[in-house]
Amino acid sequence: MSILFRSLLTCFVLAATLPSLATHNEAGEILVCHLGGLEYEVTIVTHTNPNSQADRPEFVIEWGDGELDTVPRLSDTILTFGSVQVKRNLYVATHTYAAAGVYTLQYIDPNRVAGIMNIEGSVDIPMCVQSQIIVTAALNDCLPRFLNAPIQLACIYQPWIHNPAAYDEDGDSLSYEPVICLGPDGDDPNSLGDPISNYLYPDQYMPGPGNQYSMDPVTGTITWDSPPMQGWYNIAFIVREWRDGAMIGWVERDMLIIVVSPCANEPPELGEMIDTCVVAGTPLTFPVSATDPDFGQVITLQAFGGPLVVDQSPAVFTTNPGTSPVSGTFAWNTQCAHVRQQPWQVTFSVYDNYNPSLYDFGAAYVTVVAPAPLNPSATPDGSIMHLAWDPDACSNAIGYRIYRRQQLYGFSPDHCETGVPGYTGYTLISTTTGWGSTTYDDHDLSFGVTYCYMVTAIFADLAESYASVEFCNMLERDVPILTHVSVGATDVIAGIDTVRWSNAWDLDTVQHPGPYHFKLFVGDGFTSASTLLYTSGPSPFLQHPDTSYLHTGINTVNGAHAYRVELYGANDTFIGSGNTASSVFLVPEPNDEAVTLHAQHSTPWINTLYEYYRETSPDVFTLVGTGTTGTYVDTGLVNGQEYCWYVRTTGAYSDPSIVAPLLNFSQIVCASPVDLTPPCPPTVSLDNDCETPLNSLTWNNPNESCADDTYQYHIWFTPSFDEPLQVIATLIGAENTFYQHTDGQSVAGCYAVSAIDTVGNESLLSDTVCGDNCPTYELPNVFSPNSDGTNDLFVPFPYRGVKEIDLHIYNRWGQLVFTSTDPDIEWPGTYKNAGEPVPDGVYYYTCDVMLRRLAGDEPLRLKGYVHVLRGNQARIN
Repeated sequence: MSILFRSLLTCFVLAATLPSLATHNEAGEILVCHLGGLEYEVTIVTHTNPNSQADRPEFVIEWGDGELDTVPRLSDTILTFGSVQVKRNLYVATHTYAAAGVYTLQYIDPNRVAGIMNIEGSVDIPMCVQSQIIVTAALNDCLPRFLNAPIQLACIYQPWIHNPAAYDEDGDSLSYEPVICLGPDGDDPNSLGDPISNYLYPDQYMPGPGNQYSMDPVTGTITWDSPPMQGWYNIAFIVREWRDGAMIGWVERDMLIIVVSPCANEPPELGEMIDTCVVAGTPLTFPVSATDPDFGQVITLQAFGGPLVVDQSPAVFTTNPGTSPVSGTFAWNTQCAHVRQQPWQVTFSVYDNYNPSLYDFGAAYVTVVAPAPLNPSATPDGSIMHLAWDPDACSNAIGYRIYRRQQLYGFSPDHCETGVPGYTGYTLISTTTGWGSTTYDDHDLSFGVTYCYMVTAIFADLAESYASVEFCNMLERDVPILTHVSVGATDVIAGIDTVRWSNAWDLDTVQHPGPYHFKLFVGDGFTSASTLLYTSGPSPFLQHPDTSYLHTGINTVNGAHAYRVELYGANDTFIGSGNTASSVFLVPEPNDEAVTLHAQHSTPWINTLYEYYRETSPDVFTLVGTGTTGTYVDTGLVNGQEYCWYVRTTGAYSDPSIVAPLLNFSQIVCASPVDLTPPCPPTVSLDNDCETPLNSLTWNNPNESCADDTYQYHIWFTPSFDEPLQVIATLIGAENTFYQHTDGQSVAGCYAVSAIDTVGNESLLSDTVCGDNCPTYELPNVFSPNSDGTNDLFVPFPYRGVKEIDLHIYNRWGQLVFTSTDPDIEWPGTYKNAGEPVPDGVYYYTCDVMLRRLAGDEPLRLKGYVHVLRGNQARIN
């Protein structure tokens, strides 16, 4: 038995037994929580008329997987809203899904209460409420629940403000959106779970100035500025929950607004809401205040939100009702269990003692962050840096993130600035797992460089603590350290690199006795040096005299070379290897009257200055520019003329005992500038005259702003959103910035313009501008096919935006007498165009018209009558 059939059966049985009493549903929602595996618990909450005999001791839930259950009522409670009593009903059930997937749960119960102003015939419309979940064993999730009741009174012409106080115990981010209440489709009484076809939002029921209805997508506060008419109104909204940027479920609430007659009352007002941030373990208190413009009224503050309902150390809101002004105190002894990525929303309300009470709502956000890990240290050990820190004060941390950079930054976090922000130059290098995993060995290091670290604790929802203090150190100099890799001659065969290195001055010579010697390795490119190039002679002392090498007879034109030095002790015992360093390789990028120079290299030291030299006369190079990065644009050049450059870099290690500055030269490179820069995209405007019809495009001349050699333009067009742009015209001359176009009789379409310079560089397309038809197609109701030259043909009035038609004309006996697909028709009043005139009289037609629109073809059906009046009685044989 299908869900639809069973749901209908439920509705029909209830309707049959309670024909005039099933008028009780006022509000409802379905709350779902994951129990483990593929098992879920659902809580159905309904609010009904307690005076109706249409009570529901049992309720039917559709699980979304083809199954449904009858759920007994767990409890019911009578609530009072002003003078209106409401019964709150709870139904709880569990269900195990057969497979993972996305499921939409719903209940459908006849019927809504009678007289809902914005739902015509509400007494005959069942209430349908839905929720959606992603079922998987790996996703531990409970849908948001609501801490504020779904029924609230309002007063004509006074602002009505409500907040459902949604709370997500998993700490997921929430967003809110109004939706149409659900029920059967108005065109199909057997269709359930669809938006009610005749539903009107409250501000649509009686539109007017100031009658605005909206929902804040962030806080969930609903505002109806000025309810214009007394009565009951149903509204609905969806709360979506988001985790790691992905939506993981939503819950719908259908609720009731009761608007009473005009009242001499204005709503009270909350004071300013201030967001705050607190370190877990720190008590938090802040005041909340409210005032009332109506003298002498008693006003009451309330607080809703996760902090007040958490299991561990819930917050307390203390206040007493009183006349304006009133105040209260929010107090929360925060704990590590409260640490999470999303801030906690605390919703405050204030209401007066008028009948009905009017409300104001506000939201404050509290972020609870974990303290930073303490006592971090970095200890060098050969080529390894041992990192250690104390376990975080919050033992619910699931691990730690380790960040690194070269040199101290001097970071001091702003208020509530958790983690390690990217602007510090620190990068994440590793993550440990477990609260007690408080050590890490960093291997990817260079000698002579100061490395600084920060550590943060991470939590189950990937919240990060404050960062630890920066802690820094450098590896000991117990290996040789390269200091120079400089190009001495540029040639394909006779190129030269000069290589120098510094000795291993921190080496323990007792543990590693001499004699000592070096081995120099080389490789093509920037990062690998594995080919033995040179072995020095032995030296009994660590202060080896041989710490440089001239590498000759190499190709320095086509690429860089990388070098690495190894140190050996007694009996050719390997002691250690220094880091790899490459020569500087200068790469030119020609452009229009300019060349961009890219200084490429890989070195363990940091280069802080780049000096670019250009050949200004034979073998004479002049400094033309400097920079702190390896890119420089040399401008003011002549296209087609060859220029030559080299760059000198200046750098240093962090270790002040290593010689500095380190000066290294690139090869000499030559290039000729060439125009590769297209004009900027034109700025286009469209005059879409759909009545003429005619489209007129205008745009700016790029030569007046961003170019000097624009030569022509391409005009791009598509007749609809679904088709790609195609070139339809080319205009020669930069000054020609106007174009007119129609697509037959249609002006529906989108345009773009690109600019092309004298050497063929084409700009990006301009922003697309679009126009549409304002189609019209009408047929006359009489014509006189008597060959007098006037009104002899049945033709449409002047039309536009028509793609095609399908016309059928019938006589009074239903016989087809004429058909046409030509929008001009031109029927001469003959039988099926056979030349035999039809008799005078009234003829019925149907005409399916296909209109050309920007969003795609749009159908139009015409039905009507046309009189044939020629003054004779021709007959069909």
